[in-house]
Amino acid sequence: MITDYTPENLKFRKVTNEVIKRLEGGYYHPNMMKKDPVKFKAYGKSGETMFGLDRHAGHSLFYSTPRLSSDVFENIKNIEGNKYQYKNEAARKFWQTIDAMNAKTKWAWNYIPDAQLADQLRNLASDIIYPNYVKLFNTYLTPEAREIVKNSAPLTFHLSYATWNGSGWFKKFAADINEAVAKGVKKESDLIKVAIFSRTKEGLKKGSTANPLIKQGGEKIATFINDIKFD
Repeated sequence: MITDYTPENLKFRKVTNEVIKRLEGGYYHPNMMKKDPVKFKAYGKSGETMFGLDRHAGHSLFYSTPRLSSDVFENIKNIEGNKYQYKNEAARKFWQTIDAMNAKTKWAWNYIPDAQLADQLRNLASDIIYPNYVKLFNTYLTPEAREIVKNSAPLTFHLSYATWNGSGWFKKFAADINEAVAKGVKKESDLIKVAIFSRTKEGLKKGSTANPLIKQGGEKIATFINDIKFD
């Protein structure tokens, strides 16, 4: 858990709370697929998930020790057997809070707890994501683009959500912003258009067909991205 809450940390947390509220669902456990394989077929190899954070597939976000099995159900045993070391306090508190609620037994699909606990879990999720965001931010954005994004809530939202989309998408979205900035496009409203184009009109490679899921998310984001604020 972040303990030195700089203005950048707090701004990121606020925006990332909006990412979760607007774009990510509630609870899922693979046991649900065992009980109803038809209904939950689309979840395939997903592990226990809350707010889009997958305890199995996203192992390296939460644990410092390597994943011992690629099989979801075998790995549940490893998790429940405390075979992994948590990476940081935010990851520990996030999952142990969920475990303490006996979520795998009591929470229904897409369950979101009461406001106080939901706020706590969203803040912890933001703290979990933040180090990965900073790494991607510093790796793929040019210094000039970083300054613009850092001061723009909508563009921070766009790239915060890119940490959920994956590092390949973050790299693509960052490259599009870098290219626009290098050409002199520095106005926030114009760069927001670049962000939406990246999501809705292209795939990972320039000029390729848009990914349906990324496009769908981009079309939804386009309806509210100008409403995202730091304050």
